[in-house]
Amino acid sequence: MTGLQRFAAIVGLGLWLFISFPPAASQAAALALDQAWSLAIGNNADLQRQIANQHIADGDFQDAQGPLYYNPVLNLDVRQRNIQQSPGSDTRRGEWGAGVAQTFEIAGQQGLRRNAARQSQQAIALDIAEEYRSLHAQLEEQFVTVLAIQKRIEVEQRILTLIEQNTALSRKRVQAGEDSLLDGNLAVVDTERARNQLSALNEQLLRARAQLAATLQLGETDLPAVTGELMPAASSYTLSDLLDKLAARPAMQSLLIKESAARSRLQLQQTLKYPDLTVSLVNSREATMAGDDNITSVGLSLPLPLFRRNGAGIGRATAEFTQSEINRATLTRNAKAAIQAAWLRRENIRERVSRLDKEVYPRLEQNLKLAKIAFENGEIALPQLLILQRQTVDAQRDIIDAQKDIRLVQVELEYLSGWLMPSLPAN
Repeated sequence: MTGLQRFAAIVGLGLWLFISFPPAASQAAALALDQAWSLAIGNNADLQRQIANQHIADGDFQDAQGPLYYNPVLNLDVRQRNIQQSPGSDTRRGEWGAGVAQTFEIAGQQGLRRNAARQSQQAIALDIAEEYRSLHAQLEEQFVTVLAIQKRIEVEQRILTLIEQNTALSRKRVQAGEDSLLDGNLAVVDTERARNQLSALNEQLLRARAQLAATLQLGETDLPAVTGELMPAASSYTLSDLLDKLAARPAMQSLLIKESAARSRLQLQQTLKYPDLTVSLVNSREATMAGDDNITSVGLSLPLPLFRRNGAGIGRATAEFTQSEINRATLTRNAKAAIQAAWLRRENIRERVSRLDKEVYPRLEQNLKLAKIAFENGEIALPQLLILQRQTVDAQRDIIDAQKDIRLVQVELEYLSGWLMPSLPAN
């Protein structure tokens, strides 16, 4: 074998080993909720867009902070004059003039403009705080969904292991003539049903992780696993506390300030129907037959508001102010109704969790252990054991779903009321 052939053989062997035994994919550590939140606030596009809007309000406020709204106007005039001093002779002389003009608002427009700009700046800051809250609520909902599916898969995997053990035992009994072929078929069917259920849950988990990865702005192949407790932390607030907290929610404060800013803009548009006073100061040199004359003049200019009185601007500002009032009243009414409905759902789910956790599940677990021993001893048939296994799975699924529901409804309550205040990154 030549050197080239040996090299080709080594390469071929390496490729065969790589294809036959691929390297194990690295598994990322499961994320806790706090870790997921740290990723979200640094990567989420919607939040970054909202933060970028702050530059608009900052620019408006900077312009409104000037001592005068209008910039001064500088005028420069250069002329050439022909002066006829005697018949047949022309003399050319240069003339020039320089001046400055300044327009003044005389109806308090500058103060109203500053108020509106300052209030808009405050409103955007509150909108950003509300976007943080909205992002945290969305993130926690997706996190809880992934966590609940993971726990469902753990339950299904545990039951599948039990079913597979029972199926193997049932095959031996069928072969020994101790059980009928019908019992053996039941065991096989139940095993395949459990495997199908597990496959369906894995598909759901894949979709849930993909949604969570999109919120975290991870790579298209980075599908995070999560870790944590499904049941929410105990809360001490009452329905009255949540309703009282609503007024301090950033979204409510933002709408209140936006309403005040709209009022300032309406007042500003109403004052714009009054004319602005323009004062000008001009110094010029004019040529005469005797020499050059220096002329200084002061001028005043005041438009007469006879035909246009800013009706369009006032109309738009009035519509904006009315809409801001409607928006605030609508959000307040809808939020209160949603809080009360979510509170009732929360109380019902808490009772459901308590019944399942204390009354149903412990008895089914006990029955499952006793039935497994009885089946192994030949005291009960396979169909009875399968029924008990399915009941246990259903009970565990109901508990996980109820825990997920109570966690999600608590997130909804705390978001709607303004109780949820996530930690923000340090500046």
